Amino acid sequence: RGRPGGAHSGSAPRGADGTAVFAMSDQKDVALEIHVTNLPSDPAEPQRDGDDAHEALLTATFPPELPYSALRPYDGRAPSPVVCLANQNGSQVECELGNPMKRGAQVRFFLILSTLGITIQTTDLAVELALSTISEQPGLEPVVARARVIIELPLSVTGVAVPPRLFFGGVVRGESAVRRESQVGSAVRFEVTVSNRGQSLKTLGSAFLTLLWPHEIGSGKWLLYPLHLELAAPPGQRAACSPPANPLRLALVPPREGTPR
Repeated sequence: RGRPGGAHSGSAPRGADGTAVFAMSDQKDVALEIHVTNLPSDPAEPQRDGDDAHEALLTATFPPELPYSALRPYDGRAPSPVVCLANQNGSQVECELGNPMKRGAQVRFFLILSTLGITIQTTDLAVELALSTISEQPGLEPVVARARVIIELPLSVTGVAVPPRLFFGGVVRGESAVRRESQVGSAVRFEVTVSNRGQSLKTLGSAFLTLLWPHEIGSGKWLLYPLHLELAAPPGQRAACSPPANPLRLALVPPREGTPR
């Protein structure tokens, strides 16, 4: 008999309710730290109990988003005495802790878990840890290691104006007198590129980009009038910008073949 140890998720920060918070960006895997002890139930009276635990075994069950990948020793310089065997899809692993696990022994190691199943929709994860032994050991209840998931996408935005400089001139027209694209002045194309160095988004709608530009001067007259808004999306994905361009419904000039709009 002895006091069973537990498991925790390393040095992950914790929320107000004490739940670990896992910030997910471009990690391919995470490490779950396991700490199992076979100590006397009452450290003040160690002679009362505390025997060797025969066939000590840890069974860990993982969610589909976080399957088992590998075992890593706690001290990388020394081989781990723990042996783990996982099922085919990595949803469960059994780790032999010692036969016997000696009285007063402590075992630390890491379970490496793959993050490839985590998506934008994943909000929390739970791993169940259950200890067992053929020795007498009351109170061996499963322990659940929980974590709240926050997806951090390493997005970057770059922009360029073509041409980089414009000159204003010509006849000033009121809004009611403008009917065609040719009457709104020289054209300038703003090309904006959004890059994601982390996990791929399942849907383009998972991220939004807000663009602000000087569309009018102090008197309320148009300065930069949006004629076209184009969003390049992968084949098969629908994407749209809101509100739509050309709010005055001006007559547009069809682009010449081979000329970018």
